[in-house]
Amino acid sequence: MKAKKALSVTVITLNVIGVICLIYFAVPYLTHDTTVPNPDAMLPAERWDSAGMALTIGLIPMLIVNTLGFLFAGKKGKRSAVNALFFLPGIVEIILVCSYLLRSLG
Repeated sequence: MKAKKALSVTVITLNVIGVICLIYFAVPYLTHDTTVPNPDAMLPAERWDSAGMALTIGLIPMLIVNTLGFLFAGKKGKRSAVNALFFLPGIVEIILVCSYLLRSLG
């Protein structure tokens, strides 16, 4: 039982870290911040573009952690709408990544 509790705490901690990263990168993307933080870099990028790339790279790990949270951190007998809230950050990130890819490729 102690190992299950430790696993649950670890998965919830990873979910919290993922949500913090999602917020950190979603704000410059949604505000369309066009400043270039390092203009002398080899490949200078605007902040919204860098945030979109970071969101795209972090999509798969976020979905993995959300699935682990749904499977291990939720209550076994009650896989209800409350446990489905683990997928909310992943859904938000999918929407942002689709928006980024359509905007940058289109």
